Amino acid sequence: MKTYVDANLLVRMYAVFEGHEAAAELLKSPSAADARPFPVTDLLRFEVINAIQRLVFESRHGGQWRVTPEAAAVALADFGEDLRDATMLQRVSLSLREIESEFEMLVARHTASGGFRTYDVIHVASALALGCERFLDRKSTRLN
Repeated sequence: MKTYVDANLLVRMYAVFEGHEAAAELLKSPSAADARPFPVTDLLRFEVINAIQRLVFESRHGGQWRVTPEAAAVALADFGEDLRDATMLQRVSLSLREIESEFEMLVARHTASGGFRTYDVIHVASALALGCERFLDRKSTRLN
C-alpha cells in the first residue's frame, strides 16, 4: 500500500531526539515492508533538511530538544543515503502545478474549519496526487 510519510515523522526517524525510537521502529518494521519505498517530493526533502538544521538552532537558543551540529550532520547523511539507496525512501518528481487542483479542493473543504497550514495541505495534496492510500505523521503508532 503506497504510503506518504510526513516531514515530522521523518525528522524524528533521522534526528535523535524525543520520538526517534518510535519513528524508526514504525518505518523500519517488517510490517512497513509493503509500504516502502516511501515517496519523497522535493518539498518534503527540503522540509526535512531544514527541520533537522532548525533543531540545532533551537538547541542553541533554549529549545526543548538537544541536537548537536554533529548529530544533525549524521542525520542528514543518513537521510541522503536512504534517498540514494531508494529502498526506504524514493525521490519522486511532483510539481506544484500537478497538485494545484487537489490543493485548492482541500483548502476549500478544510482550511476555514480546521485552520491548516499551507505546507500541511501541500503534503496531503501531494499524497493524494501520488495515489497514496495512507498518510503517516508523528502521531502514527502503526501502519495498519
